[in-house]
Amino acid sequence: MQIKYKLIKILAVAVFLLPNFVTAAEHVIKAGPRAFEPPIIYIAEGDKVMFSKMVSHNSVSIDGMIPEGATAWAGKLGENINLTLEKPGIYAYVCVPHIGFGMLGIIVVGDINADEVAAYKQHAIDTLEGPYRRLLGLVNKLKATK
Repeated sequence: MQIKYKLIKILAVAVFLLPNFVTAAEHVIKAGPRAFEPPIIYIAEGDKVMFSKMVSHNSVSIDGMIPEGATAWAGKLGENINLTLEKPGIYAYVCVPHIGFGMLGIIVVGDINADEVAAYKQHAIDTLEGPYRRLLGLVNKLKATK
């Protein structure tokens, strides 16, 4: 009887945890000569993002342009990196050596509404300077998902 009870507990825990393992998707962002492809992606919370073909590029989150409390990242030049993004919101990133060409990108984690897009755009207008202002071109393309 104790074995049966323990098996039921194990199965209950597995049923609770299994959706997290099954539903996490993997997304690939490739570095082209002067742009990330795709430049904007929409993913679910907990999905994985891989930056590939980073031979002469890097991926660095932009200070102040990721959700509050989210973990920033800074890949080294030539480093393919993998991220798991669990905090919902809008994450902006850049290839530092090629920012002059406008090599920036956005990852949207979870659902965002029109008010959140508008607030993010206003924050970008108010805070970004120099070549980082090129991010506004991508921000203007963001779509509400809820």
